Amino acid sequence: MSTGIAPGIPPRTRAQHEGGIAGWLLDGPAQIGTGRHAGAVAGGIDGEGRATYGYPEITGYYLQWLAWRCRGNDAARAAAPRAAAAQRWLAAWLALDPPLPMRLHLEDSVDDWRNRAVFCFDVAMVARGLAAAADAGLLDPDPAVVAGLSNALEPMIAADGLFDAFAPIAATLPERWSTRRGGFLAKAGAGVAAAAALPGMAARVVAAAEATWLASLASAFAAPHDELHPQLYAFEGILSRPRHPRTIAALPRLAAAFDVLLALRTRRGALPETRRTHGPDAGPERIDVIAQTLRVGYLLQRSFPQWMPDRVALARLRHLLRGQVRADGSVPFAIDAPVPGSSVWAAMFADQAIAMAYGASPADGDATDPLLV
Repeated sequence: MSTGIAPGIPPRTRAQHEGGIAGWLLDGPAQIGTGRHAGAVAGGIDGEGRATYGYPEITGYYLQWLAWRCRGNDAARAAAPRAAAAQRWLAAWLALDPPLPMRLHLEDSVDDWRNRAVFCFDVAMVARGLAAAADAGLLDPDPAVVAGLSNALEPMIAADGLFDAFAPIAATLPERWSTRRGGFLAKAGAGVAAAAALPGMAARVVAAAEATWLASLASAFAAPHDELHPQLYAFEGILSRPRHPRTIAALPRLAAAFDVLLALRTRRGALPETRRTHGPDAGPERIDVIAQTLRVGYLLQRSFPQWMPDRVALARLRHLLRGQVRADGSVPFAIDAPVPGSSVWAAMFADQAIAMAYGASPADGDATDPLLV
């Protein structure tokens, strides 16, 4: 890929170049600064600029994003306090009376169905983020936190040695991609495998992660998700291990499957929420999906240079994404979102996608793990 803006350039220059996304994530409302949830990273920010809920999964993403930003530069000193605060909040989260909530709403009256189970994906993203932050020198991993994550994952190991999607709390959950096994768990399996060396991570959990990654890689092609968001998670989970022999063998199939997704573009060049819906009922044109598509496309091109993607389609997605970055660096959940607010994880995805669009790759400096958020 061409040279250009890299993840390792000085934070201020990079934030200016990318519309201030990095500055918003670092100095805006994304990480809660005070109160009982200090250190937590929010999932969403409301129209008044306030965090709506602390999100362990997205706190794991934030640790991963901080590690990516610090790769190859001297930004670790500034990022370390944020990483340490995140780990302290995760310790407090794990110390809550079971079962662990997946979203900690700042308004206690909110009834969120996601808190009726403990999800493998969410816990895996926390473990992955801790490992990345530790490798980047941003924190010393707390063995009690790692053991807590390992203990949360162990009940999800089924009789076949693979992770189930969740450990149930309530009798029933909605039928969704996140409540059943599928290709998206490739990202969870790869994440836990990346955390294998953390103190307190059980060998049985790591073995289940490896087996889950292999099974989910196969599912990504044999039974692809109808929804684009989890299908792109599946692709990310595969590409997060670029040197693995199974990844290398899967690259031609991955490129073909990506071409199919890219062909689903909406009239304005974005992507629908699901494969089957088009026109006015296509669902939101999600910013996270646009950014995911760009990241996967650029990283796949790097790993499989003989593949020729639809460059016009990728350029149009890039233009759409840049157009959704607000003056303060925040991004909405979707184009023309009816509810004002900002998505923290979409901002992290967008930050990486735009860096890659300018010739950089999160794989720069270490081809074994691209640190995709």
